[in-house]
Amino acid sequence: MVKDIVNDDINKILEDILRGFIKFDGSIESVIDVIESNRISVDKLKELLASEDLILNKTHLYKMELILAKQHRLFKILGAEKEDLIKNIKQINKKSKVVNNYICSGIKSIFLDKET
Repeated sequence: MVKDIVNDDINKILEDILRGFIKFDGSIESVIDVIESNRISVDKLKELLASEDLILNKTHLYKMELILAKQHRLFKILGAEKEDLIKNIKQINKKSKVVNNYICSGIKSIFLDKET
């Protein structure tokens, strides 16, 4: 009886998590929204699984596999965005070094003055 109630609770939480993925539209902002909206449900699920001595049924396992696959996709998008940001920061740093070297060097400009 108690296990049935707990199983129903687990099922409801898993459904809530899966519904949270509906917000995902491929953008980095939606990735963040999905992760934040699912955080509470994931925490509830962790508490429930830690407090009870349960054996998950096939439906629970199937839903967890779906969730893991969807989360993996989200993390791939986050990883790609991270790589793009790192690449952009490196480009900015290179440009900054060039400017600093040009400004700080005691060497005269190597640019030709066409007016002379």
